[in-house]
Amino acid sequence: MGTLTHIPGKLLYGLLFMLALPLCLILWARSTEPIIQIPVPDLPAAGIGLSVTGGIICLWGMASLIKYGKGLPMNAYPPKFYVKRGIYAVLKHPIYWGAGMIAFGLSLYFKSSSGFWMVSPLFCLSIVAFVAGFENEQIKSVKGYFSHKTFFSLPDESTSAPTVADRVNVIILVLIPWAVLYELFVFIGIPKDAIYTNLPFERQLPVIEWSEIFYELPYIMVLIIPFILVTRLQVRSFIIDVWWAMGFVFFMYVAFPFAVHQRDFVPTNALGRLIYWERRYDGGIAAFPSFHVAWAFFISKYFSARFGLKWFWQLLAILISLSCIANSSHSVADVIAGFLIYALVDQRHTVWHGIKYTSEKIANSWLEWHWGPARLINHGLYAGAAGFTGMLIIESCLGKDHAFAGAFVAVSAIAGAALWAQVIEGSPRLLRPFGYYGSVLGGTVSILVVSLVYDISVMYLLAAFALAAPWIQILGRLRCLVQGCCHGKPCDAATGIRFTAPQSRVLKIASLKGVPIHPTQLYSIGSNLLIGLLLIRLASLQMPVQIIGGMYFILNGLARFVEESLRGEPQTAYWKGLRLYQWLAIISIVAGAAMTCIPLTEHLSVSFYPGGLAFALVFGLIATAAYGLDFPKSNRRFARLTS
Repeated sequence: MGTLTHIPGKLLYGLLFMLALPLCLILWARSTEPIIQIPVPDLPAAGIGLSVTGGIICLWGMASLIKYGKGLPMNAYPPKFYVKRGIYAVLKHPIYWGAGMIAFGLSLYFKSSSGFWMVSPLFCLSIVAFVAGFENEQIKSVKGYFSHKTFFSLPDESTSAPTVADRVNVIILVLIPWAVLYELFVFIGIPKDAIYTNLPFERQLPVIEWSEIFYELPYIMVLIIPFILVTRLQVRSFIIDVWWAMGFVFFMYVAFPFAVHQRDFVPTNALGRLIYWERRYDGGIAAFPSFHVAWAFFISKYFSARFGLKWFWQLLAILISLSCIANSSHSVADVIAGFLIYALVDQRHTVWHGIKYTSEKIANSWLEWHWGPARLINHGLYAGAAGFTGMLIIESCLGKDHAFAGAFVAVSAIAGAALWAQVIEGSPRLLRPFGYYGSVLGGTVSILVVSLVYDISVMYLLAAFALAAPWIQILGRLRCLVQGCCHGKPCDAATGIRFTAPQSRVLKIASLKGVPIHPTQLYSIGSNLLIGLLLIRLASLQMPVQIIGGMYFILNGLARFVEESLRGEPQTAYWKGLRLYQWLAIISIVAGAAMTCIPLTEHLSVSFYPGGLAFALVFGLIATAAYGLDFPKSNRRFARLTS
């Protein structure tokens, strides 16, 4: 009987993910198709192949879970045993890989711009967030779990010789994805908001045809790298290095509309004709930062590790970099940025250590000033800076005719944050906490009210606040570091930061003094920086307001879902295996997707006006008082920020 009672739940769960979710994705793509006007490669056969392959992988994964796991491929009703056979010996999370392939394959076959460029990428990001924020943790509780290697896993950190699979994985996991993604950016072409990176003097430089000899070298040498790596650790290091570089560079291609003006010339030999032929496959886009330069220095790093003569390989990398300018493929700025990306990736551990050290100093920098019964805590200054910055952006979007509308909504957001936290997190030790989702709720309700009073649409207001929200949160998280709220759970010393200030909530509530914990405030700053830059780009492209607002809610929800899995605040409630704020993050994602489907053509108009600065200064003072000024000896509601 126990099994029978679960059949309706299992059936509904299966229908949700096998029928309802795909249908929603299709409807989402169809609804937003008129808005996402980006060309799709004309490759119907590739679309069919990708979809069929993805379907086979999905079915194979499901069959493996049923056969070896003795259960169903459902997170709510997981298999009894950990599965490491069948396709799980080849690929981790095959069902998700297959689903992503089907989404992209069908979008490619039907030439759906929205499906290919928006819905499928966001669907895959959602899968990654779900795995990172929930499933990976749950898998560890399944009987027979151990961290096993698959064919497509990264090699271990041993000094043993690489296997054939290791060398093949360099091609499959690095070179092929890089080539596909790079050519997709080239395929899109130069955008309408392009900013050319050439300096004035560069346009007068001659094209040096023989420099093409050096320019071609990375294409050959990168293909050789998988076969010159002598240890599994080197293979692992190379793959991770390039993954980091791809993340930085491809994000910059999306977020910044930089292009290069390639100089015209009359070819006089085969090398000159090769330059023109090559331009068909890179053009003037996907140039800043120059991945060609990054490749050159990765070649220098790994060839010198194998053959010595470090000076020779570094000199070669410099010559390759100069050839990028000489043959007019890149500007000086492109080349410098490409080298900086390489340096950032190569020294990422040092950079991370510096960021951690700085954040730890901020986290333990508690200061307070007293005036009679009143107290100002230094973390309120970060809140003030966040309020000032956010209000300046909002007022620049709304203009002087709607200045008070933005101020009213912003104050309502603070009130909503305070009221929300009173219900969710209020306690004798936290008489005035604040909650992010309360600010969203309070701001949204006030936007509905304001739209009735002022001649301004709800979606325009939401888009204006969405554009400002990431920058508010970036500065606001510095306040969280000092106060100790929104903190992470214990982790290893290499990742975590330590809180020692006795006034911090990490000590007063979680009792984690001196324990390395995840710097979730930093994770939030990082994710909001990426989101903020993407939203600015959408505004630059004059995307409709519902896309800007919807994308904020989607991306913020995805980031928050993962971040919450790493938080360690003891007062956070759980429901059905997920933290309360993870459920709210899911609601944010769904609401954002629905928002993008609203058929509007209005776009943000951003222009600074002097009065906006005054509103920003006043609101900055209000935010400083709300988040940093209290009365520590009072027990009245809202009187103090901490005991």
